[in-house]
Amino acid sequence: MREKFIINARGSLRRRHRWLSDVLTAGLWIGWILLWLPVFRRLREVVRLHVDFELAAREVLETVTPISITRSLIALIGTAVLLLLWSMLPKRKVTHAHATLTTLDYARHFAIREPEIDSGRASRVCVVAHDEAGAITGIRVVE
Repeated sequence: MREKFIINARGSLRRRHRWLSDVLTAGLWIGWILLWLPVFRRLREVVRLHVDFELAAREVLETVTPISITRSLIALIGTAVLLLLWSMLPKRKVTHAHATLTTLDYARHFAIREPEIDSGRASRVCVVAHDEAGAITGIRVVE
């Protein structure tokens, strides 16, 4: 199975939105790496000094200062509030509505009868007949 299940809408975005997305993604990655820098520095020292792994792991865990409970709660509540505010942003509205066609419009366009179209839509399986130019000539319901 060679189908791709990931939707990539990047090509349909405007240039400004793509740039904003790239900058935000890079900023988030940089922030994530900066959060781990103290741990990487300690591990680099451990590797440089050739210390036993268990002792080094204990050293790293003792020297890296944990985040306090109050700051963790503030971050958690802040994230929840931010997501709630994000969900309240107004949705993008359609600037122009597409005209919807009725079955009569389709019947006139393809020069076939309305009941054929209705029965084809209502059935689970139908066969659409067409001519050499690709124009629809009829619809037959298969039971």
